[in-house]
Amino acid sequence: MADSATNSQHPSDDTANMSGVPNGAFGNSTSANVAEFDLAKMVKEMFMVLTEKEQDVITRRFSLNNQPKQTLEKIGESFSVTRERVRQIENIALSKLRRTINNTKFYRINKLAKEITTQRGGIMLEEDLVSEMLSVFMKHGEADANIIRLSMVIDPELVKQDKSDVFYPFWAYNSITITEVRQINDAAISLLKKRADVFEEAKLITELKSIFSRKEEDFSDKCLVAALTVDKRLKRVESGWGLIEWRHINPRSIRDKAYIVLKKAKKPLHFVDIANKISEVGFDRKVVTVQAVHNELIRCEKFVLVGRGLYVLKEWGYKEGTVADVIEDILRDHDGPMTKQEIIESVLKQRHVRIGTISLNLQKNPHFARVGRAVYDLDVNKKPKLKAKKGRGRAKKVS
Repeated sequence: MADSATNSQHPSDDTANMSGVPNGAFGNSTSANVAEFDLAKMVKEMFMVLTEKEQDVITRRFSLNNQPKQTLEKIGESFSVTRERVRQIENIALSKLRRTINNTKFYRINKLAKEITTQRGGIMLEEDLVSEMLSVFMKHGEADANIIRLSMVIDPELVKQDKSDVFYPFWAYNSITITEVRQINDAAISLLKKRADVFEEAKLITELKSIFSRKEEDFSDKCLVAALTVDKRLKRVESGWGLIEWRHINPRSIRDKAYIVLKKAKKPLHFVDIANKISEVGFDRKVVTVQAVHNELIRCEKFVLVGRGLYVLKEWGYKEGTVADVIEDILRDHDGPMTKQEIIESVLKQRHVRIGTISLNLQKNPHFARVGRAVYDLDVNKKPKLKAKKGRGRAKKVS
């Protein structure tokens, strides 16, 4: 698959490089200077080939009058015709504009759109493309973004994908089809589901190139990344690409956000720091309080308290419970006596507590039997009976 299509030649093409405009996008005469392009005036000139009613329909359908875009039904009501008749008028008008565009300055506008899109891999979100094109013009009005959209619609080489359940609105140059974009993204989603976690971008692109090379299709790296960007089912994060349906990619609750913060930190964090980082990241506009975050950390089994207000992820190998519970698990897993120093070192891998706290727990719990000089073993027969407790947490000792 070619990375870009060859641009057709136009009799009035010249070469220039003004205000960051790619070479060849505009002529170098004064009338072609970027600062002097008046899009509103250009529309009026192009509309000379349309009837008054056709002009009105296009103006209202593309919001060229600084008013909200109108539906076919609403326009039909004002003309006392059906929505289908308005659609016919719109299509006829667009056909006329397509036949005349190469004789207008809009040819150069669209040439710029093609060059920008090609530089991005042949695919580009509409919002980004229009924004980048507007930045070229030193002066532009409120309706100019919609004029640019109209200009691209009437270009046969530029293909628009409207907003849908799968895609954000985007434009593709004729070097790649909408079907191919969907094929790329479906393949990426399949790889992500198989991996069940974030895929580093470089590795994901390598996998995709491998898949399509077997089908004798060749997409550039930029093209593949651009395709992923326009799909609502995918989300780009700092570590790569993931699925929007994954809660650790698209957090829906405080616990989801706390999980992402800890996952990124890769170390224990105090619940206040977790709350602050959630606010700093700005997952959404929802305000979170320290107390709300702390409550979720206490309730959710994904998190383990390992010190004074310090939390970690259970998936890192930490176990729930008090210091005494940790000592008990260590002695049980060791299956034999351990020195006090060995116990302390093992506990400190699981909990961020003072050494004195560990020593106190060894002394006050009778089931940690001292069997030698600073040597302990587990004697389950001396363990106090426990009373069952509802909810998350350990059972209580019977008094």
